[in-house]
Amino acid sequence: MRFLTHRWRIYLTLGIAGLLWNTGVALAQDVGLTLEVMNNIVTTMVLVIIVMALLILVGGLIMFMRLRQLDKLVREQRSKLAEVYARYQELQGARKRTENALSAISSKTESDVTPTAGDTMKLEFVAHMTQAVALMTLGERQYAAQDYGGALASYQQAAELDEDNPLIRYRAGYTHVQVNQLDRAMSHLNAALEIDQHYLPARAALGYLYRRLSERPDMDDRVQDQMLEEAEHHLSNALMNAPRLLDEDGEAWMATLAGVYRRRREYDRAITVYADASKITPFSSYPYAGVALVYADKNNHVQMFRNYERVEWRARKEIGAHPTNPWGHINLLLARVALGRDDKLIEEEFTLTFLSLPKDAAFVLPSLLSSLRRLEWALADAKHPARAERAAFLVRRIEHLGNNAEEHSTQFLSAMPEDLKRRTTDALRVADNGDPRKGTDNLPDTREFTESTAEWPDID
Repeated sequence: MRFLTHRWRIYLTLGIAGLLWNTGVALAQDVGLTLEVMNNIVTTMVLVIIVMALLILVGGLIMFMRLRQLDKLVREQRSKLAEVYARYQELQGARKRTENALSAISSKTESDVTPTAGDTMKLEFVAHMTQAVALMTLGERQYAAQDYGGALASYQQAAELDEDNPLIRYRAGYTHVQVNQLDRAMSHLNAALEIDQHYLPARAALGYLYRRLSERPDMDDRVQDQMLEEAEHHLSNALMNAPRLLDEDGEAWMATLAGVYRRRREYDRAITVYADASKITPFSSYPYAGVALVYADKNNHVQMFRNYERVEWRARKEIGAHPTNPWGHINLLLARVALGRDDKLIEEEFTLTFLSLPKDAAFVLPSLLSSLRRLEWALADAKHPARAERAAFLVRRIEHLGNNAEEHSTQFLSAMPEDLKRRTTDALRVADNGDPRKGTDNLPDTREFTESTAEWPDID
């Protein structure tokens, strides 16, 4: 009986233990499932947070790019507005003078009395203004035809008739710079700024004048640095209000400022400003020729060759539109020497360069000589001895010929082979309205560098 009682207790204990075990297992499984669910929830929340953060970052980046575009657009519109305002001021001055003249004529027409001394003076004033405008237009055409002496005579007469016209003073000063009469240029440009201190073209031209003053051979380094500082000051002030301002040759004043930085060996600033100039005049070879020489001075020969390819394209376009453009011919000559083009092409362009030289221009040949010398050093350093020797030969040839461009150009034509003479003469008469690269596609490419032009970064 006692055995049965103990047996019953053992079974009861085992039953209770089994029940407790099963209950514990069930609870453990429920806890595991709960933990797994919680883990999934936490993982999902982390992924959602990451996605939201990425969306916020992308949205912020898009907004930042939009704001940059808007800021760029606002700055461009402000520069255009400043340029328009400068033109507006110029037109306002002309309008006031015209209104005064018309008022004098109207009062004279409405009065039936005998003309007084005052009426006579008003009529003389109107006549002088009319003559001044006619002379200014004539001077502009003479300058475009490279008759700098005739243009100066016309501007001088116009200034005597209309002393308070800043445009006449500015154009006279700019032309005096071209013929190296820098003292007279200073007088006219200062007079223009005395008439209107906010006349930006005259301010920019004054900076150009100081840059030319810094190039005098008898100037020591300290004075030269002062001249370049003055040049930067005036050009920066003018371009701050009208960055797209152009000179009388249709080039961006921004490129002139870049030239100041290049002469001060501030190469990175020069590259940046040349890039800005190339955006203002994208089809001009001037900023690209300048930045090519900057890269030559920095011993970055890949970028030098890259930009001379751009120069070649644009210079051909310029010459096609204006066959007597001396700077277009000079830039094309430099590009062909740098890129190792055919000897006949270089000889042809050398002749055309001399044929296009203005009789009174003072800085064209010195600029060509300086550029050829720097190009010679860069080509020698870039391991192109044949091209460097060609540049050195052209330097010696120009020094031997001197400044009498007209006489020597005639000698060139008389000594040229008939086929080259015919091509040269035709190039002066006929504008090439097609692809500026036309005519060079079948030429042997003598470049020795292997970098792909598509991989070269643009200067802008």
